[in-house]
Amino acid sequence: MFRKTIFWIHLLSGIAAGTVIAIMSATGIAIAFEAEILDWMDRDLSAVEVPADAPPALSIDELLARLSEEFPDFKATAIQTFPEADKAYKILQGRDRLIYANPYTGAFAESQAGPAHHVLHTIEEWHRWLGAKEGPTSTGRLITGVSNLAFLILCLTGLYLWFPRAMKSRLFKKALFFNKKVRGKARDFNRHNVFGIWNLPVLIVLVGTAVVISFGWGHKLVFQVLGEEPPQFRDFRMLMVKPPALPDHPVDATPLPYQEIADKIASAFPEYNLLWINLPHSSQPEQGLQPLNVAVYLPAPFQSAGYTPISVDPITGDILQATRFEERSAGMQARVWVRFLHTGEAFGLIGKIIATVATAASLILVYTGFALSWCRFFG
Repeated sequence: MFRKTIFWIHLLSGIAAGTVIAIMSATGIAIAFEAEILDWMDRDLSAVEVPADAPPALSIDELLARLSEEFPDFKATAIQTFPEADKAYKILQGRDRLIYANPYTGAFAESQAGPAHHVLHTIEEWHRWLGAKEGPTSTGRLITGVSNLAFLILCLTGLYLWFPRAMKSRLFKKALFFNKKVRGKARDFNRHNVFGIWNLPVLIVLVGTAVVISFGWGHKLVFQVLGEEPPQFRDFRMLMVKPPALPDHPVDATPLPYQEIADKIASAFPEYNLLWINLPHSSQPEQGLQPLNVAVYLPAPFQSAGYTPISVDPITGDILQATRFEERSAGMQARVWVRFLHTGEAFGLIGKIIATVATAASLILVYTGFALSWCRFFG
């Protein structure tokens, strides 16, 4: 009786959520390698040739001045530099526009990955909330969240149902390996078992972390389990750190050039992979002098684990505050790991490939599950 109850929970959960699970799986595969796709499309723009005589690179300030002359409509909000001499600088206008700058020649080139980025962003919206215009507050977000919860139930009940009724090696072999001789319903049942059990450990991680990401209570639970107060935000803003107060400076004090500040940060973090300077909003002078927001990305399994926000005194270039990942609370570290376990990125490119393969297997599970359900109800 207990096994029969588990079976019907499994069957009804699959029927109810199967279509949405298929949509999330297909879109998840499409966006799994978004960063790699966009970098590949701009591969010729992001690489620069280092001159043989190795002249000194133009300063950040010179590049920004030239940019404002060549692209007067471009409002730079941030600039990224790299330790590698053969990489172009990236100058950003929010999240919508990117220009590459050759630090030796001062030549600029606008990113060609814009259309691809737009397509991938649309697919991402379907993955997260079925393309609903309201985004995080939409009914679509609730539907995908409930479907993730149903998927987790499918994984757990499926594990129970996978075990043969009799503990015999012959029956385990049938449930572990493909049988090329069977057809029809027996073939679907065999594939459902085999694809399910071999991908189940990865799917439980992917789906369990998706549940945490989908629901506010799941997000809070990570911190509450570790005895911490959950942050206000559930996105990248939760990593933001309140800047310290600036020391007193004369009213007529002049900020240092960005290049001098960048050089100081690079000296303090010689192992950095990426230096990111957020440019102040010149349209808000009423705010007065504020710490300059800088970030370095240090070597780490995934990018956010290397993210180190830094507050800099714009007058002296002194580092007022720097927060490395290992200095964050246990709850925050765990929550960040949840985010990147969901994509497999926590284990680099290999992790993303494994996560993508398991996600593709979930499409086969949906298909065979629907096929078996059809046979059960309609013969």
